[in-house]
Amino acid sequence: MTTIVSTATPTRATLHRMAFLLACLAAAILTGCATTGTPSSESGTSTVAQSDLRPPVSARTGDPGAPTSVTAGGGTAPTESVATDTSGALLPPQDVGHLGWWVDSALPGSGTGTVVITGHVDDVDQGRGFAARFGSLTPGSEVTLQTAGGDTVRYRIRDVQTADKENGFPAAQLNRLDGPETLALVTCGGPFVGPPLGYRDNIIAWAVRS
Repeated sequence: MTTIVSTATPTRATLHRMAFLLACLAAAILTGCATTGTPSSESGTSTVAQSDLRPPVSARTGDPGAPTSVTAGGGTAPTESVATDTSGALLPPQDVGHLGWWVDSALPGSGTGTVVITGHVDDVDQGRGFAARFGSLTPGSEVTLQTAGGDTVRYRIRDVQTADKENGFPAAQLNRLDGPETLALVTCGGPFVGPPLGYRDNIIAWAVRS
């Protein structure tokens, strides 16, 4: 096998695409899912919920455009910067009341690219996650992001997509750093199918600037 080594310093866009190339090879990318399921302690029924949530890769950024909270569906969640792990998987914060902003995606208010926010739909011990509301957002619903610099960036939901993780994951749209600014709120949905996917689908609420 031939190895090509570049001495050039990669740009943010190049690093972003490299990270997503790795991510697309991982079954768990952007799913916000764990690999096991058990009866939910919140309901006391046989409803399947995730457990053993893996910790995300925390990322640091000094960019004032980085989102610090998301308001959607009548609630607000703090937002942390996260990156892909060595296998290419992007995992949300373990606290299902928090969301993760993919540090290599677009910045809110930048005017171009896709801003990727992800969160867990549930956890057997913590119950329903903030991101569970993504699937019930309707076209025209307002979503606002607060940034580290104190700005408020407003969006309107365009549509909500259910995407099979193995056949239909919209990698190109999520990896986009050009074109009109779009917000993607990503979580899990559909039936729980077990390892390695967890839930069968990704639920993606797409929003545009308002």
